[in-house]
Amino acid sequence: MTKEVPDRADVVVIGGGVIGLSAAYHLACAGSDVVLLEQDTFGSGSTCKAAGGVRAQFSDEVNVRLAQRSLEVFGRFEELYGQAIDLHRVGYLFLLDDAQDVADFERAVALQNSLGVPTRMIDPGEAGRLSPLISTEG
Repeated sequence: MTKEVPDRADVVVIGGGVIGLSAAYHLACAGSDVVLLEQDTFGSGSTCKAAGGVRAQFSDEVNVRLAQRSLEVFGRFEELYGQAIDLHRVGYLFLLDDAQDVADFERAVALQNSLGVPTRMIDPGEAGRLSPLISTEG
């Protein structure tokens, strides 16, 4: 659907994917006059091609905090916006076979835990029990 584009706005957001829509929504809630431009339908670009996983297991504080905030909103999405999103919190499993990667993940887990994200390192046996289709050799 094509609409006439206003000749002025406080903010112009280009792209009607999840990030553009969220930015436009929050700016409008804060009182800005917002125009959102999307060449196709909302969510038709990279947003609809995403695998759908959401997590807070990141290695820097900013991304962990942003993910925590996003997960809080996703958990209350129907209450906030009147639309169920079928969120399932099933966890993430990262498999590592390099000592440097393990050390990096150990530091990230410590950071995540300090910020309230309940992550942990597990051994290959537990990984195999949690996800029987993986190979824990190597």
